Amino acid sequence: MEKIRFIHCADLHLDSPFIGLKHLPADLFDRIQNSTFAAFEKLVKEAVQRRIDFMIISGDLFDEEDRSIRAQAKLLKQFNLLDASGIPVYVIHGNHDHLGSFRLNLDMPGNVHIFDVKTEVKELLTKSGALVKLAGFSYGTRHIRERRITDYPRHIEADYVIGLLHGSEGSIHSSHEHYAPFTIKELKEKDYHYWALGHIHQRQLLNSDPPIVYPGNIQGRHRKETGEKGCYLVELHERDAALEFIPTQDILWERVEVSLSGIERFGEMFRKIMKKAEEYEVSSDSLLQIDLKDYLDLSSEIFHAVENGDLLQALQADLLTGEYSKWIHSIKLSRGEHVQIERNDPFIGDVIHELTDMSTEAGIEALAELYEHPSLYRYIDVLKEEELKHLIEESVELILYPAKRQ
Repeated sequence: MEKIRFIHCADLHLDSPFIGLKHLPADLFDRIQNSTFAAFEKLVKEAVQRRIDFMIISGDLFDEEDRSIRAQAKLLKQFNLLDASGIPVYVIHGNHDHLGSFRLNLDMPGNVHIFDVKTEVKELLTKSGALVKLAGFSYGTRHIRERRITDYPRHIEADYVIGLLHGSEGSIHSSHEHYAPFTIKELKEKDYHYWALGHIHQRQLLNSDPPIVYPGNIQGRHRKETGEKGCYLVELHERDAALEFIPTQDILWERVEVSLSGIERFGEMFRKIMKKAEEYEVSSDSLLQIDLKDYLDLSSEIFHAVENGDLLQALQADLLTGEYSKWIHSIKLSRGEHVQIERNDPFIGDVIHELTDMSTEAGIEALAELYEHPSLYRYIDVLKEEELKHLIEESVELILYPAKRQ
C-alpha cells in the first residue's frame, strides 16, 4: 500500500482582534494583528516545499462569525498557491466560523473541499494511487452541544480513512466551550487511520494507535496561549504513523517568572526583571508576561510602582533585541500570592472564584440588564466570547491588586 503525507492544522483564527493590546506601539500592534495571516503563509509554504498529498483544516479558519473580506481574500490567496501546486484542501468549519454566519463568499478554487452541516464522506485518489476517504461535518450554528460522533460511519472501505472533528474530548479541562463532545473510545471504535481534531488550542496527542490529534492553533492570540504554535506533518503507511510538529507562529507568547524576595529598592527590582527577560531563551520574536512572585514583603512604595503601571512603563521603554526581539507586554502577580490574599479576605476569594468559573453564557446573562436597559441598550454592543474573557480577567486583577495595600 502506498504511503500518504498530509498536513493537519486547525484554529487559524484569521483576523483575530487581539483584544487588550492596543496600548502597544502602533508598529508592534500591526505586526501582532497580522500574525495569524503570517502564520498561515508559513504553513502553506511548508506544504508546497514538502510536496504533501493534501491538507486538512479542522475548523475555525476565521475568528469572527462575520468574517472580513480582508481575511477571506488572504485565505483565498493561499488556497490558490496550494491549487497551483496541486494540493487539495479539506475544510470543516467550527463554532467561530460556522456556515450559518453572515459572509460574502469569495469563489474558492477547485482544490478546496468544504464539508456540509451533515456528516459526509469525501474521496481522494492521491498521485501515488492511494485511496483516501475523509469523514466530517461543518458547524451550521455556533453552538453544537449534541454528540455528533454517532453520525460518523464505521468500516469505510479505503486504503486510508481519516475523521475530521471540531469538538471537545470529555476528559479535557479547557477554557473552551464544550462543543460536539466525544470520547477517545468512541473515536477508536470507528476504526479510522487518523483523527484530525480541532477546537482546543493546546496541541495534544490523545491516542497513538490510531493517532487522535489536536494540533493546537497556528498562532497564539493572547497571553495564555504560550509556547510554539503550528501544525503536524503526518505520514501514514498502512497502520504506521509518523508525526512531525512544524512551528508556524509569527510571534511567541511567553511567561517569565521573577522572584522579588529580598528586593528593597525599585532600581534593584527593575534590573532583576530586565536581566531575567534578557536571559530568557525564545525561538521567535516574543511578547513576554512577567509573573512576579514573593512580593508580599515589598514596601508599599515599591508595590505601588508595580500596581500603577510605572514599572511596566519603565520596562517597555526599550525593546529587548538579540537573535529575536522581545517586548514585555504585561506584569502579573503570581497565583500563589493571590491565594494568600483570598484567605485573608474570604469575600474577595468568593468573588474571584465566581468570576473565574463563569461560562460565556453566564457572563452574558449577568450583563443582560445592561443590554436591555431602555436608556443604555442602544450604546452597548453584546460582548464576544474573547472580549468577555478579557473583561473577567481584568476584573479579577482590579480586585486583587488593591487588596495588597489594605
